[in-house]
Amino acid sequence: MSRGRNLVGKVLALVFMGALLLPSILGAKTTKRCARSGHRKDAKVVRAPSTPATKRSGGTKRVARSKHRLRYARTRTPGVRGSVDEHIHIRKGDTLENILAARGVGITYAREWLSAAVGAFDLSKIRPRHGLTLRFDRETRELESIRYEVDAKSLLVVESSSDGIQARLEDLPYFVEVKGIAGSIERGLREDTVAAGVPARIAADIADIFGWDVDVETGLQPGDEFRVIYENIWQVGMRQPQAGKVLAAELVIGGKRQTALLFENDDGEGAYYRPSGEAVSRTFLRYPVEFTEISSEFSLERFHPVRRRWRPHWGVDFAAPYGTPVRAAANGTVASAGWESGLGRAVRIDHERAVASTYGHLSQIAPAVVPGATIERGQVIGYVGSTGLSTGPHLHYEITREGEHTDPLEFTCDREPSITAPLARQFDRTKKEAVKQLASIPGNMEPTNLSLSTTLFQAAE
Repeated sequence: MSRGRNLVGKVLALVFMGALLLPSILGAKTTKRCARSGHRKDAKVVRAPSTPATKRSGGTKRVARSKHRLRYARTRTPGVRGSVDEHIHIRKGDTLENILAARGVGITYAREWLSAAVGAFDLSKIRPRHGLTLRFDRETRELESIRYEVDAKSLLVVESSSDGIQARLEDLPYFVEVKGIAGSIERGLREDTVAAGVPARIAADIADIFGWDVDVETGLQPGDEFRVIYENIWQVGMRQPQAGKVLAAELVIGGKRQTALLFENDDGEGAYYRPSGEAVSRTFLRYPVEFTEISSEFSLERFHPVRRRWRPHWGVDFAAPYGTPVRAAANGTVASAGWESGLGRAVRIDHERAVASTYGHLSQIAPAVVPGATIERGQVIGYVGSTGLSTGPHLHYEITREGEHTDPLEFTCDREPSITAPLARQFDRTKKEAVKQLASIPGNMEPTNLSLSTTLFQAAE
């Protein structure tokens, strides 16, 4: 009897010890699996700077409070990943309702914002070439604020809060300073421009502007040169400026000069051109996301990080922070939007000339992106995530031409049209002054204030 009790006691002790150890054993296995890396040791990694977080602005003048409270105001929990700003390029015929609808804000809700702003400014009267910035919660995608440049002296600010949607006009809320910087390449275009004080967003734009004609990641050598003129936008309450647009940029590679100048027509449509008037801009964006590195390239044989076997990798993986906006590479029509096997949440867009693009592993798809929807180049279609068979946040980007996969980094497309005859004289004025200003920037790797008006880069209305 005593031996039986001892045996039962030992069994119970073993069961108890197993119950204590089981969670740690399972946890160790889970941790080990998540920590696996699917990239080959000899894989090429291209690094780029990340964008610093933006801060909120303040200041008040006139307040118009909406009767409508923000949806979910009592239940919505703000995202923990901060906010993301989207600067909108207003073109002729654009309305705020359409702009918001393209970013997933329903018409009824959009009209609440318009109604809230009426006492300060009628947002149905937005015009081309006036600044418009939308701020979204990075995690929940809720619209947080609208900022619209009414004129040279005032800015409309419409913001959501627990008290509803409020609007105000701010006197001289911001000013635009034009900066220029020049220097030599030592490590790489992005690394050297950012180290010299160029905002990361501007550095990414330079790479995108020249990326179709120059291998900006590996094609520049020590001793090559760069010059750039860009906007810094200062707003009330902000300790740091927001990056505006690249106005002009120049690379000298092996003694050969490449220059790109921004020029906008009177409808607010802009592109980058060579001094000859030939377009530098293409019909496709070079990169559909602001990435931190290319973590995996197009390959006919890659070791899959989840399936643990060799198979083709039909696209390029751009590693980026969770929630980074993903933009359509070109105009087109949504062919599919939803869950797609290993790609997780994905969007496929059909473009002209039998070209299609695919964007995979998205955390979310913009609500307005549904099959059959018309999409514009640069429109936000979703946000970086890690859905499907993925080991971390990144964008999987594919391009097919006539059904055949092509390496997105080797893909070529048409240039935008050249400067037209009616705008030739105004462009010539822009070209002469911009080239002169580029040449005047001291090559000391330090930002320099330039006495240059941004209207120089715009056709007269």
